Amino acid sequence: MVYCVKILKLRNYFLVILFYCLLINFSHCQTGSIELNTGGFSFIPIFTSDKPHMIFRGSTNQNKRLSLNLIHLIMLDGFTPSNYMLIARFKILDKKFKISIGTEFPGGYRVLKNEEYKSRNVHEIRSSYAVNSKTKLSLLYMHGEGRNFSMSNNFYALYFHKTFKKITASSQIYTLDSTLLNESMIGIAQKVSFKLKEKFNLNLFFNSSIDGEEYISNKTIGLEFYL
Repeated sequence: MVYCVKILKLRNYFLVILFYCLLINFSHCQTGSIELNTGGFSFIPIFTSDKPHMIFRGSTNQNKRLSLNLIHLIMLDGFTPSNYMLIARFKILDKKFKISIGTEFPGGYRVLKNEEYKSRNVHEIRSSYAVNSKTKLSLLYMHGEGRNFSMSNNFYALYFHKTFKKITASSQIYTLDSTLLNESMIGIAQKVSFKLKEKFNLNLFFNSSIDGEEYISNKTIGLEFYL
């Protein structure tokens, strides 16, 4: 297992370097960022790591119907890859009300604390409605299946996004049905981004959830640099 993780390190360092070279060469139509965070990142808030991470994000032109979106997490302790996903998204409806479908390319994985390698297949449906230029509502449904382990996840989330002068806030209420949990989980999460300078954001994240009778909370702070 340790040998597999070392191979993943080499493979994914190469992929990240290649992807970011492409971003630099075609920066007029791409987006990308690098973030240093006290924790990690997950679309499912309860799975957010509490270990310091470096988070790479990159995507092709979001104004096109088809886009590629990369998220790669590297744990700062030992510079070990802990999560990797490359998602293709296609816009079915691209008006004021938007709908898109997405699927994760084979190879997406998560590495647990004991260096156990977990591979999965993930599919998603997203929709959003722009109330005005500063307010947006969105929905997300994600379904995940384990490839080398037994897992079936169904994640549903409702978001409320609000933009102020230098602050962007995103509130979230969600529910998760998973074979990894004894009961369905519900929770609320809040992300607040402060624009410090033209290319720097300070990101704050808070999450509270209930798993049966157990209350779980986590929070992270990150400094993000946009390419």
